Order: sequence, then structure tokens, then C-alpha cells
Amino acid sequence: MMDLSLLFPLLQITSYSSISTEMFPIIAIAIFIDAAIVALWYFAGAVLNNNKIKSTAMGEFYQVFGTALLVAVLAGILVIFANTFYSATSSTSLMSPSAIFNMCKGINSTSMLTLLNSSLSPTGSSLLYSSSASGFPGLCALVKQNNKQTFTEKVDYPLAATGVIIANVTNQTATNLNSFFIFDSYVGFLEKLSPSLNICISPGDPPIPIIPECVLPLPDPPELLIHYSITPFAGYSLIYKSLAALGDLLTAALESFIAQLTLLSIFLYAWPYFLFVGIILRATPFTRKIGGLLLAIAVAGVIFFPLIFSIEYLSLAHGLGPSLGYVPPSGSSGAITPGSYSANDIGSYYGFGNIFTNSTYFIPNSTGEPYVTNFYIMPNISAIAIYGGCWPHNGNLFETEQADTQDLLIPYANGGVIFSSIIAFANHNPTPPTGTLGITYACNRSQALNTNYLVARSYGVFGISAYFLPIINIIIVLTAIIGVSGLLGGDTSLAGLSRLV
Repeated sequence: MMDLSLLFPLLQITSYSSISTEMFPIIAIAIFIDAAIVALWYFAGAVLNNNKIKSTAMGEFYQVFGTALLVAVLAGILVIFANTFYSATSSTSLMSPSAIFNMCKGINSTSMLTLLNSSLSPTGSSLLYSSSASGFPGLCALVKQNNKQTFTEKVDYPLAATGVIIANVTNQTATNLNSFFIFDSYVGFLEKLSPSLNICISPGDPPIPIIPECVLPLPDPPELLIHYSITPFAGYSLIYKSLAALGDLLTAALESFIAQLTLLSIFLYAWPYFLFVGIILRATPFTRKIGGLLLAIAVAGVIFFPLIFSIEYLSLAHGLGPSLGYVPPSGSSGAITPGSYSANDIGSYYGFGNIFTNSTYFIPNSTGEPYVTNFYIMPNISAIAIYGGCWPHNGNLFETEQADTQDLLIPYANGGVIFSSIIAFANHNPTPPTGTLGITYACNRSQALNTNYLVARSYGVFGISAYFLPIINIIIVLTAIIGVSGLLGGDTSLAGLSRLV
């Protein structure tokens, strides 16, 4: 396969090239190719002595001049938009370059996703940071304040800043999906928990009961064996089964964010090609519609999508009330005491980092300060479960299951305690006893039901951010593509997609 970089050194790829390629020489090359195509067209007419071909070619020369002027205007618009976007967002707390860059660094250092954490990646690179000297440097490099000198670097900034925000909600959704899995598994464990007692009445006069297990071998078969078991949380199957649908929706939300982030990163790489190829294809009437469409895609993707997204972000990311910036005491996230998170437990409003300890925590509707939903900081499912009283000790499901199982296996003195305490707690005992390892038996019936409702209610924010807003953005961008493409003489049907708008 031919390497274009050998033919066109200035095309050594564009918007995040290691040599910071400028776009204006690339535009000049495209215009030159346009002129060459029309010149060959005119030359063919001269060779064939066909005045019609020559006159048509002369008409296309005017199209070349028009294309050159049009592209110059588009390039100017791109630069003006990039500079204006950078200046306008610099004065905001949510989208200032320093806030976006710090957010990017925080996600890259703490995310559990290989896609977003370069230290977890086997290649040492992620969408946010790259250890490679060439190729994609990562979104963090593209939003760094002192790293926007060339044309493409300036034009890239609005789209890259948008990518960092999408990476933020992607990271939060992934962490919440993991928390949901822990909550789901904990409820499933309780639903299956079935302690039992075996009582053997040994031979003798009078008979001697051996509790809670039969010691084998006995000298003679026991006269009586009593086996008693109970599954006190069996009704949790209704909750456990209902969680499957919510888990699927959360998984789909995460996939939606990952798809948006991936497509945006690809477009950062591709938009200069759309511009370059679009200019060339506008040279002939046979490909002019395709060329105009490619130019429209480049302009709409670089200008309209970041513009619409930033308006949404600045409009919908402020709902945090007066307790903004309050961070809960260290270590509080590990507690399982119901209500250990209060209405004022609000962390960083940027939401970067691991949202177990550094983000907005769930705020009950009926308590605390007025709260307006923030669609870019996801409700923290681990905090919801802690607040509701259905979170395993220290968030460690295995540790909790091991402790419960160990208590059940300890001889009668402790086994009887755990057996009776489980029954008492299943009957809504407000002060559940503590097991051998100091772990309180939590998640009684009312707590399980309440936590289930709270988690289900939190999905509204995920659904709006993962589906509703992206659909609106797609429709607006498609509308922009159709309008700009028509202005540039390009195709406006978009293979039938124009019917959506």
C-alpha cells in the first residue's frame, strides 16, 4: 500500500502530528491538485480539438478559484471559532483550560478502565495519554494550555475538551457499574443465604442432644436426627431479579459513552482528511457533491458539535447547591452504617478521579439543601447503597461473605448466635447483632427495598446523559451538515439520514 506521507510530507498526519503540521500548506496542495485536474481536462479538450470540453474546463477554473476562496473563508472561521471558544471557556470554572486539563490528569491516574488509564494499559497509552513519541498523544496533551500553537492544535482544542468531559462521565459510569455489581452480588448472596442446624439425639438414658452438628462416627446409629434450615432473605429474589434490567441499562449507558469517546477521538484524527479530500473532490462536477459533503462534515464536527456540547455542559452541570466543594471525612466511604452519607456530602464538582471518594455523592430528595440535578456528575451508587444500608463491609463482598460463612461454621456458642441473629434481623430488628469478625448484619427488608428504589431512581441521570442528550446532539449535527453541505454545493440527502431532521 502506498504511503501518502512519501508523496505529501505535509500530510504526515495532521491534527496531532509529531511535527505539528500546519493546515494551510495542505490546503494549498489540495487547491493545486484541483487546478491540475482542471488543467488536464482543458488539455484533453485541446488535444481532441473539442471546444465544448475546453469551455467546460474553463468554467471549472472559476470553480477552482471559488473553492480556494471558500476554503480560505472556512479556515478563517475554524480559527476564529477555536480562539473564541478558548477565550470564552477560560472565564468559566467548569470549562476553563486548567479545569479541563486537571480533570484529564485525574481521570488518567485513577480510572479503572484501560481505555482511560495509561498505567493499566499494556502499551502504556490510553485515549487520555500516550507514551508514544508519534501518533495520537492523548486528549490531555491536546488540552494542555501551552500546547496550542499551530492551526490544527487550535482547532482541535474545542473537540478535545469535549472529549475530556465525555471521558469523565465514562469513568464515572464505569465505576458506578462496578458498584452496582457489588450491590447486586450482595443482595444475591443474602437471597441464597440459608443457615442450618443439625441436632442428633444419641443413644443413652436419658438421650444426650449434640448441637449443632452430629459427630461421626457414632458408636451406634443415632435414634433421632433433626435437620433445621431457614432462608430468611429468600424474598430478596424479587429485588435480585429486578436488578438485572437496571444492570443492562447501565452497561448500555457505559457502551454509549465509550462509543461517543471513541468516535470523537477518531474524528480528531480524521477531520483534516475530510477537509483535504473534500477540497480535491470539489474540482469536478462529477464529485462536487461528495466533496461539499466532506467539507460540511469537517466543519460541523469541529464547530457545531463542541459548541452544542459546551452549551449543554455549562447549562446542565451547575446543579449542586450551596454545599459545593464539601468533601466527606477520609475513611467515611468504607463505613456501612446506614445514613453515613448525609445531604451535604458533596465532593468535587468536576467529578474527576475515582468517584468513591472524590465526586458528588447521592443526595436524598427530602433532606439538606435544595439540589438541582447535575447531568455530568453521576449519582454514586456505592454511596446510595451505603446510605440505604445495603453495602458489604468496606465494599468487599468476599470479606463479608467469608465472615458470614465463618460464623455459621463456628461451634454452637457462636453458631447459635449467628443463627438467631439472622432470624431476628430478617424480622426487621432495628439493632442487628454483630458477627464474630465485627461485621454488622445489614440490609434488612426495608433497607433492601429502599436501596433498590434509590438505585433505580438514579438511572434517570444516566439515561439522559447517555441517550437523550447524544440523540439531540446527533440531530443538531446532522442538521448542520445538511445546511453547510447545501451551502457548499454538496449532497444533502445523507443516504436518507436527512429524513431524521
